[in-house]
Amino acid sequence: MTEASAAVPGLPAAEVAITRSLVRELLQEQVPQWAGWDLSYVATGWDNEVYRLGDELLIRLPRRKMGEATGRNERQWLPKLVRETGQDVASIVFEGQPNAAYPFTFSVVKYVPGQSAARIGRPLRDGYAPEMATYFRLLHQPATDPRPVSDYRGCPLQTLDIKTRGEISLLASGQRAAAVEVWRAAVEAPVHEGPPLWLHGDPHPHNTIIKQHGREIRLAALVDFGDLCTGDPASDLGAAWMHFTVSGTESFMAHYGVLEGSPLWLRARGWALRYAILTSGLAEQDPLGIVGRETLELLLR
Repeated sequence: MTEASAAVPGLPAAEVAITRSLVRELLQEQVPQWAGWDLSYVATGWDNEVYRLGDELLIRLPRRKMGEATGRNERQWLPKLVRETGQDVASIVFEGQPNAAYPFTFSVVKYVPGQSAARIGRPLRDGYAPEMATYFRLLHQPATDPRPVSDYRGCPLQTLDIKTRGEISLLASGQRAAAVEVWRAAVEAPVHEGPPLWLHGDPHPHNTIIKQHGREIRLAALVDFGDLCTGDPASDLGAAWMHFTVSGTESFMAHYGVLEGSPLWLRARGWALRYAILTSGLAEQDPLGIVGRETLELLLR
């Protein structure tokens, strides 16, 4: 796509039309040194559209106001996360400003070579389960005040109980009973009692960049820290069910240090259910939609 991207089934409606010519205009106004670089459309996500800029950069432009909020959140808190965890994930190189034709701030970030993990099968993704567990163990460090908090990531699951039960009621009839049981166990599990930890917030496979060498799959990076927050690590660990097979999830949890059936495991499985429900309604060929539907089957079989 070289002009405004088409509507994507399952995604929130865009609040602004983004075209390649608009992106080029923003570059010419604000960073003319990059205006002549190759520019190509990459993808439309939940909150942003992404364009490739030259060989080294990506542009993430909010397609709705919520996207601007997550972009500001990322730019505000990433430096503090880096200081407190020691993890070098601060990839933002420029904060773009709105103009007469475009109402939101936006981010230019470093391009990470590789491919989306959502575009390969689960058995192959199992190959980076230990690496991803190590990544989270290093990232999940105590956060000091002030710190970012979220109403829908890293928070106690009880605060999402009514909303989630309503979403479960919309699942296929054959899935509801199992989903209710997964959710009940998660909500009734003891809450996180330690200090609030730094969280990526949205570590699904489409925010995960991998490198493939033959049949060896290596984790390159997690990207898009727009939902960066602090709180219960179960919120991030729930993504294991989105990434891996049953054996891969077991490997991931073992390397992180989570026992099956423990409170942390039960809460993580509840978060996995929420993520699966959220993404399962995306378009048939959408990589994240495929991940969501597979995850529901894995959790509710």
